Amino acid sequence: MHLLSQIGFGHWTGVVGWVVSVATVLGLVLVLRHERRQARSLVERSKELERLSSELLRVNRMKSEFLANVSHELRTPLNAIVGFVDLLREGVYGELAPRQVKPVERIEASANHLRHLVDQVLDLAKMAAGRLEIHTESIDLRPFALDVASEIESLVSEKGLSLSLVMGAALPRIRTDPTHLRQILVNLLGNAVKYTDEGGIIIRTRLVDSLPDSGAGSISRSSYPTNPWIGIQIMDTGIGIDPADQSRIFEEFEQINAGPRGNSAERGTGLGLAISRRLAALIGGMVELESELGRGSTFTLWLPVDPADLPVASK
Repeated sequence: MHLLSQIGFGHWTGVVGWVVSVATVLGLVLVLRHERRQARSLVERSKELERLSSELLRVNRMKSEFLANVSHELRTPLNAIVGFVDLLREGVYGELAPRQVKPVERIEASANHLRHLVDQVLDLAKMAAGRLEIHTESIDLRPFALDVASEIESLVSEKGLSLSLVMGAALPRIRTDPTHLRQILVNLLGNAVKYTDEGGIIIRTRLVDSLPDSGAGSISRSSYPTNPWIGIQIMDTGIGIDPADQSRIFEEFEQINAGPRGNSAERGTGLGLAISRRLAALIGGMVELESELGRGSTFTLWLPVDPADLPVASK
């Protein structure tokens, strides 16, 4: 009886072992099947994400092309409106009656504002589509800055502000795109005038051996060369910008302390600073901001300087 018990026990032990083995194999098979299904699902999801990504890029490219084409087509009739208004004001079609002067001036102001908006949208679309061309020239910065300042002199005088330039006499020539540089400076100066009601605006230059560290919130310097740089600073005594808003004002269509929605000329488009920063990057520079709420703002456009263009005393 004892022997039979041992045989029976051994038999059941073998059966249990076999069942456990079969269960283990079945478990492994199920796990493998599950893993394969998961892998197939991941592959399918990855393909779907790639497809969606390609579709988004295509749609974004089509949007940019559409904006660029439409904006370009809008320029022609707008230029014609502005041109005919100029002819009306000059009396080419006869002298304007006193009651006609103000409406014609409003037409001109609205057409110029709309043309400015179209130009900004076109520039933004061209940058997004990679179609904005860069034409580099060597320019003398001092007379260039004086010429740009003269463009906004009437706006400064209209608000009773002062405008001064603090620029060294022996500034190096810089190699950049003069059209884009002018646009950046006009945007920054126009922004300074818009948000300054008392005091004035200063255009100042700084020549440094390498980019200074502007602290928290500044653009990373790691991808920029270590050669000399020149900073063109637009300093104002305006309302200033809260630190919490200083990064988002460079985003498209973002505005701080905008005017009433019905007054589009006062509100602006929210594109000027976004375009300025993008243009600065395209010409190898950067735009940075230092500001304190209620104490004014300083926008600095940093541009690289070729060491060969430095004045002899600075080399």
